[in-house]
Amino acid sequence: MKLHLKRPPRSVALALLLAAAAAHGAPPAGRLLAAQCAQCHGTDGQAVAGMEKLAGESEGEIYGELVKMKANIKPDEIMHRQAAGYTDAQIRLIARYFATVGRSATTTGAVSSRRKSDD
Repeated sequence: MKLHLKRPPRSVALALLLAAAAAHGAPPAGRLLAAQCAQCHGTDGQAVAGMEKLAGESEGEIYGELVKMKANIKPDEIMHRQAAGYTDAQIRLIARYFATVGRSATTTGAVSSRRKSDD
């Protein structure tokens, strides 16, 4: 006797796939927008040689500087061109992302420093 199993409908398979993807959660707001900054300012705002670190900086300072750079048209500067590509709301998300990335990295760093000094 043969047992015939039916395949689940495609809609069920799609629903399961979407549920699995949703379980991982969405990336933090602003992370995708801030990805462009990594070329010079390093991954997650941790600067590379000679560039300014963005992680952990004040959200207001980052936002203010980017808006100022967006308004100051200086064709020979890359930051004007970078900032000009974002709306003020997107700049706010980028600033918030870098400010929060720094808080978690700073907290983790402080814990590891204390542990090393206790040994």
